[in-house]
Amino acid sequence: MVSLIVVTGVAISIGFFAWFADRRHHRYGMLLLPGISLSSALILWIILQFAGLGYHPDLFWMVWLLPLVAATIVTACAAWWFGRHREQADAEAMTAILKRR
Repeated sequence: MVSLIVVTGVAISIGFFAWFADRRHHRYGMLLLPGISLSSALILWIILQFAGLGYHPDLFWMVWLLPLVAATIVTACAAWWFGRHREQADAEAMTAILKRR
């Protein structure tokens, strides 16, 4: 149970840090990246628990480390993707609005 609490807290922290570090964070909401980080970490944590790695004496560290590494990678990719695509969509919408006038 302690691993769930630690993974949850660190995953949310990773998400907020990624949001703060992204220079295009004004393009999307503040809770998007922490939500993505938390969901990816907890999904992998659940998979590893059902695989039995949380109770194996030699492999229990994987239940702590792998979800946090996955959350970092998924959150960085999501920040890149959302920032880039939202910026492009906003520019296209602004161009369409300005052409109508």
